Amino acid sequence: QGDDIKWFREFETMKVTGPDGYKYEPLWINPADAEARGIKDGDIVKLFNDRGIILTGARISERVIPGAVVINKGSRVDPIAPHIDRGGAANLISPEKQVSKNCRGFAVSGYLVEAAKLEQAEMDQWKQEYPDAFARDYDPEIGINYNSWVVE
Repeated sequence: QGDDIKWFREFETMKVTGPDGYKYEPLWINPADAEARGIKDGDIVKLFNDRGIILTGARISERVIPGAVVINKGSRVDPIAPHIDRGGAANLISPEKQVSKNCRGFAVSGYLVEAAKLEQAEMDQWKQEYPDAFARDYDPEIGINYNSWVVE
């Protein structure tokens, strides 16, 4: 929530600035899990499962139990391709079934994912395959601009 509020993005923990200048949604990961995956604080991380891939920025913290990761829900979608999201919108990889037959909603915790450091070669490949996704008007202070989505 509040992904496009300028002063929220001033907080160090709100976003992780990648080497490309993009502000990635933080992924909190335990130091032991990060080390096992070659992930360092500030790296771009692929968080993925059978539903797709979201890109995040690593934040390493002992406050996260080993074997788990934490990501906030509420980031804006910024799709590279139908199965790859640069914005870090966790609901894109959460289970698609509703939480109950009596209540509409989705699981925002307790589902399986894997985390891996994003290699520059993979990002470069996506840039070649999906150039329009990387050509959208983007402002680091507010994210994807309105005119990136509206066709006049």
